[in-house]
Amino acid sequence: MKKSIAVFAVLFLCLITISGCAEEKEVLTVGTEATFAPFESQDENGTYIGFDMDVIAYIAEDNGWDYEIVNIAFDTLIDKLEGGDLDIVIAAMTIDDERSQRADFSNPYYDASQIIVVREEETREYSMDDIASLDLKVAVQMGTTGAEEAQKILGSDKIHNLYEYKRANEVFLELASGRVDLAIIDQPVAQKYIGEMGGMKIHGSPFTEEKFGIAVQKGEKEKLDKINASLEKMVSSGEYQTLYDKWFDE
Repeated sequence: MKKSIAVFAVLFLCLITISGCAEEKEVLTVGTEATFAPFESQDENGTYIGFDMDVIAYIAEDNGWDYEIVNIAFDTLIDKLEGGDLDIVIAAMTIDDERSQRADFSNPYYDASQIIVVREEETREYSMDDIASLDLKVAVQMGTTGAEEAQKILGSDKIHNLYEYKRANEVFLELASGRVDLAIIDQPVAQKYIGEMGGMKIHGSPFTEEKFGIAVQKGEKEKLDKINASLEKMVSSGEYQTLYDKWFDE
C-alpha cells in the first residue's frame, strides 16, 4: 500500500512538473489587419503572409517566442493592445504622436508614403488642393494616416465626401465600382492591388513621409529592447534586404 502511494506521489509530481513546464512558455498574441498586402494578407490556405509577417516570424524565432496572429480591424488594434488583449502589433502602422501616447514603438523598420489611386479611365488632372473644390469622393481605411490626410484635404465643409472602410480591400473595391472617385493609401499597398485587380492607376506622386514601427504596451521595455535588437540583427545579417527584395522588388 505504501509503495502504491509512493508511486502515485511520484507520478503526481511529474504531472505537475510537466504541466508547469508547458505553462512557462507564453504564447504572444500579435495583432494585424490582413488585407494590407504586401505587408500582411492571407493566401488561399488562410496562411498569413507578407513582409510584416516575415519580420515578426524572424523576431519571434530570434527570441524563442511562440506567437499567434490575431486578424482584426486596423482601427481597433491600439485599443486591443492598450487593453491587454494583444501583446504586439505589427500592421504597417505609422509611428505618430497620438499612437505613441498609448503604445511604445520599436525603431522604424520601413519608410512609407501615402499616394492617390484613381480608376484607369480617369482623365481629370487635379492637385491635392482641388480635391475638395471638385467635390470628389475619397475612400480610405479607417484609423490610418491615409484617413487623417483625407480629413485635412477635405476640410470640415467637404467631410461628407470621406468614405471610411474597415478593410483595405474594401477601399479598392469601392473605387473600382465607381462609388468613390479616388483612394488614399500607402504606396506599396496601392501598387499591389493595382497589379492584382487592374483597372486602376496611381495619380501624382507620394505626398507624405512616414515610418512604420512595431507596437507594444506602454512600459514593456524588455520586450521592446528585444524587438529592436532583432531588427538590428536583421539588417546587419542581410536578412532585412532579402525580405525587402522578396516583397517589394519590382
